[in-house]
Amino acid sequence: MPTKNSLLLFREEINNIDKKIVKLLADRKNLVLKIAQSKIENNQAIRDIEREKKMLEKLIILGKKNHLTSEYITRLFQLIIEESVLTQKKILQKFCDNHKLTPSSFSFLGPKGSYSHIAAYEYADRNFQKCITNECSTFEEVILSVENNQSDYAVLPIENTCSGSINEVLNLLKNTNLYIVGEINIFINHCLLAIKKIALHKIKTVYSHPQPFQQCSNFIKQFPEWTIKYTKSTADAMKKITKYNETTNAALGSEIGSKIYGLNILTKNLANKEKNITRFIVLHRESKKISEKIPTKTTLMFSTGQESGALAAVLLILQEKKLIMKKITSQTVYKNPWEEMFYIDIQVNLSSLLMQDALKKINKITKFMKILGCYPSENIAPIIP
Repeated sequence: MPTKNSLLLFREEINNIDKKIVKLLADRKNLVLKIAQSKIENNQAIRDIEREKKMLEKLIILGKKNHLTSEYITRLFQLIIEESVLTQKKILQKFCDNHKLTPSSFSFLGPKGSYSHIAAYEYADRNFQKCITNECSTFEEVILSVENNQSDYAVLPIENTCSGSINEVLNLLKNTNLYIVGEINIFINHCLLAIKKIALHKIKTVYSHPQPFQQCSNFIKQFPEWTIKYTKSTADAMKKITKYNETTNAALGSEIGSKIYGLNILTKNLANKEKNITRFIVLHRESKKISEKIPTKTTLMFSTGQESGALAAVLLILQEKKLIMKKITSQTVYKNPWEEMFYIDIQVNLSSLLMQDALKKINKITKFMKILGCYPSENIAPIIP
């Protein structure tokens, strides 16, 4: 049995190995920067999926020889590859567009501490030198602030892995003249917050935006005695319980929000799914031309009326053009329950000849069609050998 002294020696050895791993990751990133520069000079695409698959296959074989599971190696190197691709995307986009040097303003569903606020800051940190924030009380106000030149960009949640698409935002996209120019995925860690530490069974009222209640429904069902109060945002909920200063009040909100409003975390990770991720879109007054070397997504919306087989015809066009559909969402058209509006994310650059030809054909068989935007794809497909 290891003694206390031998345990300390083992831990020190692990610490030294961890330091070497960090140093090697830094060395790897420096090489990635050189590779990115080489790709720019030689006009090469960022990703080489086949190379990534072969590399991962070799690493899995090496891992098994050293008693490491294929799942562990796959998860680890998918994360490393994702960081590598993101680094190269930043460099290439900076080369194509010098907007990073200028400060930009972002409107979001506020106040500060909301998940939209976190998404705005994260996106700005990746793409701009400085982020100026504009807190809004509704999704519609977020869009109007950009349409009216009060802000440069609008940040809106569009879907969540637990609760699905956010219909209110989808409805707004039909009528706005803004374009989707970016997206960002944010891990959502819903926490139950209160002004003081208190047993859960003593809580009487819980405040939050409707989405967190939906995403944490399994947890909420355990406490049927709680009174549920809806607010404009999670940050608004945190502000309310701070203002009311009642120990039996609680809010569903973010861990960052708890620090902003000085609240105690009673419990965390409350979502129905372990990976609770919200996808946010970034809107701007002008569309963006994206380099063909950057992984790109085009989003469009259309309705087919009540024409039988029209949706199948649209999907067949995409299949014939070998265009990869990443996601399709539908919702009932307002005031017409027999008609649906469809939203499709396609893994393609809008400027490609294949996409342009597909759009011409789709336009002929749909009642209404609108291109919502073309933008760098945030999602990096998992590489399974």
